[in-house]
Amino acid sequence: MNDENIIAYLLEELPEDDLERFEDECFAQESWPVEIDLAEQELIDSYLRDELIPERRHRFEQNYLTTEARQERVSIAAALLRRLDEYNASSTVIVSQPPLEPTWTRRLRAFWSRQTWVLRAATAVAVLAIAGSLWLFRTPSPRIFAMLTLTISNNNRAEGNQSSTVKLPPNAEALKISLRLPQPSLPAAGYRVELENDNGETKSVEIAGKDAQSVLVVIPAAQLAQRQYALKLFAIKSDGTEQRVNGTYFFIVE
Repeated sequence: MNDENIIAYLLEELPEDDLERFEDECFAQESWPVEIDLAEQELIDSYLRDELIPERRHRFEQNYLTTEARQERVSIAAALLRRLDEYNASSTVIVSQPPLEPTWTRRLRAFWSRQTWVLRAATAVAVLAIAGSLWLFRTPSPRIFAMLTLTISNNNRAEGNQSSTVKLPPNAEALKISLRLPQPSLPAAGYRVELENDNGETKSVEIAGKDAQSVLVVIPAAQLAQRQYALKLFAIKSDGTEQRVNGTYFFIVE
């Protein structure tokens, strides 16, 4: 679990086999690895300072900024960076030699260590005000800690289908599932997905995105117990009518 692999994971660059090994390593730990949070902060900082190569900047915007929680994280980081830049521009402190270009997290630590407790308190209030104002205009989405890719099956439970399994880490807030569309897929203006447990209870789930090959759904971890589940996909036509896509997506939460 090095920085490059973590960044590739966050930008969805890892091949499927490497992705499975990476997630197995993450979920085998008792808590979410702190290395991922640190690498994520550095990635955000590189994006804000325009240091990412064009391909990675595009993947950051297309693959990383997919939830409101992540968008909020970047907005708060940008606000903090602006505050620190404004402070540095107005400061009269003279240094003996030019410092290396710091990241926003290092700027924050250096800035914080120089302040009196009064200025620290005032800065903390300002930071909380920024975060609070951003919070008012955003509804946070759950962070995605577990991922799963499913292929549709034409079997039913009685015929002994092969279900994919997933283990949710203790601090997981949601499960993100990529449902591969059967090819050729039905023409659809949109999709609806139902989650059914092994007792036959059903509920609709959130669709986070879609393309020509797959539909992405997000299920809060609080709604998933250790049991078998089935996902049913419905194609919504341009006239608003629905048509069930033949087959079912099965998975088991362990």
